[in-house]
Amino acid sequence: MTDRLTRQEQRERNRLRLLEAAEKVFAERGIQGSSLDEVAAAAGLTKGAVYSNFDGKEDLLLAVMRHRLGQEARAQAEHLLHSGREAGELGEEYARYWAERARAGEQDTFAQMTVELMIHATRHPGVRAELVALLFPPGRPGRHPLAPEGSALGELPYEQADAVLKSLDIGMRLLTLLAPGHCPPELFATALRLLTAPSGGRPDQGQERPAPAVRPRQD
Repeated sequence: MTDRLTRQEQRERNRLRLLEAAEKVFAERGIQGSSLDEVAAAAGLTKGAVYSNFDGKEDLLLAVMRHRLGQEARAQAEHLLHSGREAGELGEEYARYWAERARAGEQDTFAQMTVELMIHATRHPGVRAELVALLFPPGRPGRHPLAPEGSALGELPYEQADAVLKSLDIGMRLLTLLAPGHCPPELFATALRLLTAPSGGRPDQGQERPAPAVRPRQD
């Protein structure tokens, strides 16, 4: 016989259902165009369940970001950053990992919701402060693990290199979603190689050459 869930386990399950439903609803309808009633309905729960877990729409939005950023950080740490490999090799693998997820559409709703929340945050100082804290946690000493020594990116402090990589990630996720013919997922690898090339200019001969330019498709 299946064990019954404890109250805490049920609460955590409901919270996860609400987070997943909220991401889809906010991505599809926008922050202003969606309601907590719609989120509750999409999760198969009541509006009371929303308020028993979150203080309101903005708290729910930030919780979705916190959840998804945590998932992504754990995935990257597991597959890439705890491997002890050199930054150049890590960058190549990360680019393949990024393109595979983009091709599979795994980040589509999160990319849409992220842009929605960023625009909303520019008009609401309280949300802005919390979102900035989520996107830019306290910096670490030394070089970013994806920034090879001797590259222009590797010469930046960790926090600045991280900001550049986040800009590339978010911007290309959105453009890949908007116009895949002009910005195919594989272009991310080319952009990352350009950022991590030695300061002298060309990538090392041992590195893979950037992918050939992709001719724009008429969308």
